[in-house]
Amino acid sequence: MTTTRIGLVLQGGGARGAYQVGVLLAVAKITGAHRSPFQIVCGSSVGAVNAASIAVAANDFQQGTQYLASLWRSLKCHSVYNTDALSLLLSTGRLASTMVFGYLGFSASGGLLDYEPLRKLLEREFRRSHLQQAIKSKALHALCITASSYGAGKAVTFFEGDETIQNWNRARRSGERVQIIPAHLLASAALPFAFAPVELSSSYYGDGALRSTSPLSPAIRTGAERILVIGTRDTLPDTGSRSMGKRMPTFGEVAGHSLDILFNDNLESDHERMQRINHTVSLIPEERRPLTPLRVIESVLLSPSQDLRKIAQSHASDLPRTVRMLLRSGGAWGGDGRLKSYLLFEPGYIGDLIDLGYEDTMKQETKIAEFF
Repeated sequence: MTTTRIGLVLQGGGARGAYQVGVLLAVAKITGAHRSPFQIVCGSSVGAVNAASIAVAANDFQQGTQYLASLWRSLKCHSVYNTDALSLLLSTGRLASTMVFGYLGFSASGGLLDYEPLRKLLEREFRRSHLQQAIKSKALHALCITASSYGAGKAVTFFEGDETIQNWNRARRSGERVQIIPAHLLASAALPFAFAPVELSSSYYGDGALRSTSPLSPAIRTGAERILVIGTRDTLPDTGSRSMGKRMPTFGEVAGHSLDILFNDNLESDHERMQRINHTVSLIPEERRPLTPLRVIESVLLSPSQDLRKIAQSHASDLPRTVRMLLRSGGAWGGDGRLKSYLLFEPGYIGDLIDLGYEDTMKQETKIAEFF
């Protein structure tokens, strides 16, 4: 008896990753599944962190989603990056010195924020033994974590799972079988400029969304026949700010737009591309479909029903004073709240996003139930 393999794809989004947690709580409620309904779990950036948690809990999906939600609700900014004044002063001073004295050969590595708290969090929470047991019991077919290789200039998907899965190489992306450890998750979440690159096997890696032009590819490559995709940006028309159109955007505003593009544009485009391929395959006569490697892959894309920037704005004062000062210095304190929405790891904002993800998904209960 064969079963349809269902994949889960989680893209990045910093603090917006809390929305994914709310969706997963609702999926657990709708399906009532004890064993995870996702045999293939793929993620990049903060999506990699959530993906690893779901994969590790494949043998107890209900408890796993509840624990993940509890963990997220307990977070504060200092749980993810250092927010003390000295750390921020040293990091910004180091980068400023590079610009001033770079011609003398002085150089700096690292980022604006120190991710040491996130490193410790991942090392404490990630359970390799549970991951191995999930694979051994066949509850999990594959866990895929995508990071961007600065040396090779491509997206590398580190995967662990069923022994039948082979490495792959495509244009600017590849799949490599490894034993996944917390460092792979940290590398995938190492946002450029904000966090320092992470060394893995004598090479340096950064945020998985940076080079991930085909975010759905790892799930398909490892055998997914249906895919649930959870985005972190609403699909409402973006009217933008009238005042911003009349002036030059600040550094902070550009950074916010860059994160939006990095985390969301490729995911939405890849999902549209898969839908077009599905339509093309449906036009091919059944008897001739074996002649093409293309296949129909059913998918559902779940996205926030509200603008997360507005929610972030309502919780902006929750940010540590040092972070507020940093955002002001970069011209990102006013505006539309875009950059704040990615950095605001505080209980009020996190809780609102988890609740929104849960409510949005429960409103589509029938559709989700039919998908599974």
